[in-house]
Amino acid sequence: MYLNYFLNTIYHILFDSEINNATSYYPEIGTRKKKAAIIIDQFKHFVKNHAVNNFYFLYGLDRNNFRNESDYVDNYRFIRRRNKLNLVNSPNSHILILRDKFIFGIVASTLNISTPENIGINNKTNFYLIQDKRNTDFIEFLKYNNIDAFLKLINGECGKGIYHIKSLDKNIYVNNNLVQEQSILSELKDEFWILQKRITQHDELSRLYPQSINTIRLVTINNQGKINILPPLLRVGTNGNNIDNWAAGGLAVMIDTDNNCLGRYGFYKPSYGTKTTFHPNTKIVFKGYKIPFLQDAIAQAIKFHTFLPSIHSIGWDIAITSSGPCFIEGNDNWEISLMQVCSHGLQTEFKNWF
Repeated sequence: MYLNYFLNTIYHILFDSEINNATSYYPEIGTRKKKAAIIIDQFKHFVKNHAVNNFYFLYGLDRNNFRNESDYVDNYRFIRRRNKLNLVNSPNSHILILRDKFIFGIVASTLNISTPENIGINNKTNFYLIQDKRNTDFIEFLKYNNIDAFLKLINGECGKGIYHIKSLDKNIYVNNNLVQEQSILSELKDEFWILQKRITQHDELSRLYPQSINTIRLVTINNQGKINILPPLLRVGTNGNNIDNWAAGGLAVMIDTDNNCLGRYGFYKPSYGTKTTFHPNTKIVFKGYKIPFLQDAIAQAIKFHTFLPSIHSIGWDIAITSSGPCFIEGNDNWEISLMQVCSHGLQTEFKNWF
C-alpha cells in the first residue's frame, strides 16, 4: 500500500502543475525558482514529512530568497500532534462540548458567553421548541412563523451540513431557493439538526461584505495552564455566497491584534485566485480596516478555554454583533495552514507550545 502511495506521490511531484508549477502568490517578490528547484523542494518535503506541501505556493516558497520552509509547520505533522494533545477519542476530554452544538450553547450560556440563539432541535418531523419546551411539526412551524435561521447538523464540522432557512407567508426558502416541503424532509433524513436564529452582525462587518456572517478564526492554546493565542484571521464571503468559507471562494485576511484591524492581504484558495488588497465586491481596502470588539473576543475565548482544561488547543469561530462577540462554535480539529498563510510560519510557536 505504501509503495503505491509513494509512486503516486512521486508522479504528482513530477507532473502535477498544482504541486510544481502553480500560480505564484507573490509575483512582486524577487524572482521565481526554476521548476526543477521546486520539484526538489517538494521531494525533500515528502521525504521528511511523507506528504507533499500543498501550501508551498501560498507560503511564497516558490520565490528566491523570500521565505524559509523550515519556518512553517507541516500540516500532517501538526494534525498528529494536535490530536494527541487534544486527547481525541479519550473519555476524559471535553471535546464533546465543542462537537455538539446544543451542548456548546448550554455551556457558553452558563459562562455568560454569547452564542447563536437555539430555536429548536429537529429529528425528521419531530421538532422540539427549546424556549416553549414542547414538540411541534417542523414544517408547520416553518410555514406559520416567519423564520430567518440556520439549520445545522448538531455535530457537523468544517461548514458541512449548514442550510440557510427562511420562511415568509407560508413559503419556505433554503439557501435563498423556494423549496417544496417534501424536499426538506428528504434532506433531513434521520440526522439530528439544530435550528439557530440568524445573527445580525456588526455594521462594520456587514459593510465589508453583507451577504455572509464574516467570522474571526481565533486559536487558543493551553500552555501548561496559561492560555496563549495564535495570530487570528477574518473569513469573509464573496460573490453572492451566504457563507464565509475559504473552500467556497471566501477570503482569509490577517488580523493585526495590536491595532485591532485587518492586515494588507486577503487570500483565496488556489482554485479561486491568489491574493487581493481589497474586497472584490465592496471594494473596501483591507489594511487598517477596524474590527470592533476584537479584544473582547480574545478575552472571552481565553475565559472559555480555561473551563475546558483537557483540550490543549481550540479554533474558535466568532461573529461580531452590535453588542459584542458571538461564539458560533469551537473546533478541536482546527487547521494551522491557513493561519500561516495569513500571518507567518508558526514553527517557533509550535515548538514552544506543542
